[in-house]
Amino acid sequence: MIFFACKYPLATKIMTNYITVDYLPEAIPAMQTVIASAFEAGAKRVVLDLDHIDHLDAEGVRGLITLLRRSREIGGEVALRVSRPEIVRSLSVMALDRLFPMVGAA
Repeated sequence: MIFFACKYPLATKIMTNYITVDYLPEAIPAMQTVIASAFEAGAKRVVLDLDHIDHLDAEGVRGLITLLRRSREIGGEVALRVSRPEIVRSLSVMALDRLFPMVGAA
């Protein structure tokens, strides 16, 4: 089990080699802190859970790209978890499903 200190309550599940984080486009700076802390603590992957968002707008896409770039800079992997058809469709139309590994919904 990997534990890390973070003052932002974004991590919803901490597993052996990865954490699951609710994706909040309005909280990208906080999410960057969570992701960096997770990788520093030894996580190999951070899974962003998109199931609670209603739609994926330009701000949301920018945030995903920012988190992807930041994670690659520090040697980690960011994956997406989504089961909502409208969000899956948006990711596909924007080819984000080819940039991010996709993992099954919990």
